[in-house]
Amino acid sequence: MVSNRGKDWMEFAAKVLDHIEDYTVPQYGDRPNDYVETWTPEVCLLAMGKYIARFGTNQRKGQEKLDLLKIAHFAQLTYDKIEDADV
Repeated sequence: MVSNRGKDWMEFAAKVLDHIEDYTVPQYGDRPNDYVETWTPEVCLLAMGKYIARFGTNQRKGQEKLDLLKIAHFAQLTYDKIEDADV
């Protein structure tokens, strides 16, 4: 049985996946041929920081939620890059 928090996470993760498939990959390409492949974990964290810093300041409707999807994706990329470095 999945907890309510677990269900919330799965719903959010599905939104992140949609963002990746519908926006990120069509615009920037896919691993292993995309630009982010060359990034270090530190660069990924800096990218997250960009979106964190602008939270609450964007005038476009819905942009804050979109930025949160980007932050989650960069967190996953950072996690993977740290995992790769540990091998």
